[in-house]
Amino acid sequence: MQTFLKPIPVLGSILLLYLASFFLLDRWPTLPYGGDSWGYYAHLPSFFLYGDTGDYQKTIEATTAHAPNFVDPRIDKYGVRNTPVGRFCIKYPLGVAILEAPFFGIAHRWALNSGGRYPADGFSRPYMLLAGLGVIFYAWLGLVVLWYVLARYFQKSTVPALMVLIALGTNLFYFSTYNNVMSHAFLFFWYAILLRATARFWEEPGWWPAAGVGLALGMIGITRSQEILAALIPVLWGVANWRALAGRWQFVWRHWQYLALALGCFALALIPQLWYWKWVSGQWLYFSYQGEQFDFRHPHIWGGFTSFHNGWLIYTPVMGLALLGLWRLRRVVPEAWWPFWAFFPLHVFITYSWWCWYYINGFGSRPMVEIYPLLALPLGAFWEWGCTKQWKKVLNWALLLFFCWLNIFQTWQIKEGILWTENANRAYYKAIFGTLHPDRNALIAYDSGETQPGADVVPVQTIFQWGYEDSTLAHVVRDPVHTGQFAFQPEEEFSGGRDLAADTLDVHPGDWLRLSVQAYVKGQDKTWNRDALAMLSLEFRDPTGKALKTRGLRISSKIGNPKHSIWDTGDTDRWGEAAILVKVPRSFPRNGKILTYVWNPNRQKLYVDDLKLEVCRKRP
Repeated sequence: MQTFLKPIPVLGSILLLYLASFFLLDRWPTLPYGGDSWGYYAHLPSFFLYGDTGDYQKTIEATTAHAPNFVDPRIDKYGVRNTPVGRFCIKYPLGVAILEAPFFGIAHRWALNSGGRYPADGFSRPYMLLAGLGVIFYAWLGLVVLWYVLARYFQKSTVPALMVLIALGTNLFYFSTYNNVMSHAFLFFWYAILLRATARFWEEPGWWPAAGVGLALGMIGITRSQEILAALIPVLWGVANWRALAGRWQFVWRHWQYLALALGCFALALIPQLWYWKWVSGQWLYFSYQGEQFDFRHPHIWGGFTSFHNGWLIYTPVMGLALLGLWRLRRVVPEAWWPFWAFFPLHVFITYSWWCWYYINGFGSRPMVEIYPLLALPLGAFWEWGCTKQWKKVLNWALLLFFCWLNIFQTWQIKEGILWTENANRAYYKAIFGTLHPDRNALIAYDSGETQPGADVVPVQTIFQWGYEDSTLAHVVRDPVHTGQFAFQPEEEFSGGRDLAADTLDVHPGDWLRLSVQAYVKGQDKTWNRDALAMLSLEFRDPTGKALKTRGLRISSKIGNPKHSIWDTGDTDRWGEAAILVKVPRSFPRNGKILTYVWNPNRQKLYVDDLKLEVCRKRP
C-alpha cells in the first residue's frame, strides 16, 4: 500500500497543473472543429449519433452549426477521401476515438440532461470539454504507468524528477493541455503500457503481461499505423546477444499459449479498424492517406531534429539530455539497449521520411511525443550520472527548472500568437525568445528570416527614391497617393521595383541595405489571409543571374499592427511604412546585380508609393 501511494504527491500535482493549464489556455471550446483533431474525433458522432459512416454529411452539418467557417473535409485532399466503392473515408485511424468513447458517452448524457441548454449533437460544449479532459486523463494515466516502469531501474529520488521533466519539460504538456484530441498523448499512454507489460512479462511470464503486450501493440497500430514497429521492443527486451535471441524463440515456442494470447489481443484491437476500412473502401487493408506519401530516399532527419520548422530538439531541448544519456543506458537499463537501437533509428527514419516531415499543427516534432516512455530510460541514465557530484546535482536541477519554464512559457507564447513553430525561423526565434511583447524587428525577422541590426546601423547614402511619378507607367493611380501625383498598384506577380548594377554603386559585402515603401490598403480590400499578402523583396544576383540571397517582408502587416503580431494583416485606409534591412552577402561580387520588387502572386489589392533604397553602416 505504501508503494502504491508514493507517486501520489508528484503525479497528483502534475494532474492539477494539467487541469489548470487546460482551462487557462482555454482552447478546448473550439479545438475539434477542424484539422487533425476533427478527423480523430468525428468517428464518434458519426457512428453513435448520425449513422453516416462513409458519408459524413450529417456530421459535417453538425460541426458547421458551431463553426460556420468549417470547410467540408470531403473536398479537402488532406481530410476525408473518396474510396473506390464511392464512400468517404476519414484518413485518421480509430484508436483515438475508441479511447475517447467513454468521455463521449458522459458528454452525451450531460447534453441530453441539460434541458436544451446544450444540443446533443456531438459538438456542443459538453462534448468539447469531455474530449479535452479525456486526453488529460490518458496522458496522466500514462505517466502513472511510466512511474512504475522507471521505479524498476532508477533510484527513488530519480523517478519524481523524470516525471516532472517528461510532464512539464516536453511537448507532451502542449499536446495534453492545449492542442490535444490528437493521437500523441494517447500513444504516449499505450507506449507506457507496452513498456510496463514487456518488463513484467520477461521477469515473470504470465497471462496478464502477455495480454497487455498484445493489446498495447494493437491499439498503437490503429492509432498510428507506422508505429506498429514498436513490436521490436517486446521481442528484443532483455536480449544481450544472438544466443539469447535464439533462446528467446525457444521460450516462446515452449510457452506458445502466451504468444497466442498476445496475438489474440493484438487481433482483437485491430478488428474495429479492419471493419471500418472494409465498409468504406471494400478492402480489409486500405491506405487512407491517399495523395500523401513517404520518401524513403530523402529523409529529413537533420531538419526533423534541428530545424526551426518544428524541429524536435529546438522546441523540446530536454530530449537532448536523453540522447546524451544513451552512453550509460546499457549500464543502467541493459534490458532496453537492443530494443532501443532496433526501434529508435527506424522510428526516426520513417517519421522524417514523411512528405510533411515538419508536421504542422504542432509544437516541436509531435511524432516523437509517443516514444517518451522509451526515451525516459536514457534520460534517467543521464540524470543519475548528474547525481554523482554536488556540482552535477546543481546542474541537473537548474536544467530541470529551465526546460520546464521554457516549455510552459513557449506553450503560452503559442496561445498568444507570438510563436508559430511550424513556420518559424532562426532569426524570429531569437527575436522572441523569452519575450512577452515582440517588437517590430521580430515581426520583420519572422517574414524575412533576417535578424535586424541594432540602432548603431544607420543610413549613410540613398541609392534611389522612386515616387512612381510617371503617368506612362502601367498600374499607376492618382488616388490614393502618399506624395506627389501618383502611386502604384502592383497587379502583376513581380512589379513596382528597380534593377541596379552593383558596380555603379558604393555597396560592399557586409553593408546593410534598407529597402522601404509606403503602403495603403482600402477597407473593402482588407484580407485576413496572411499568406496572401504581397511582399517587398530585395535580391542579390551574380553576373550570370544566379540568386545569391533573397529577403522579403509582408507589406500590409506593417501598417499599424501596434502589437507586432504575426497574425495581424494590418490596418486599412491609412498609409504606413514597410521597411527591411538586409545584409549584403560576403559572396556578392562587384559586378553583381541588386533587384527590388513587389512580389504579389496572390494579387492582393494595395497601393505603394515612395520606394526607397539606402546603404546603411555601423556608426564610426
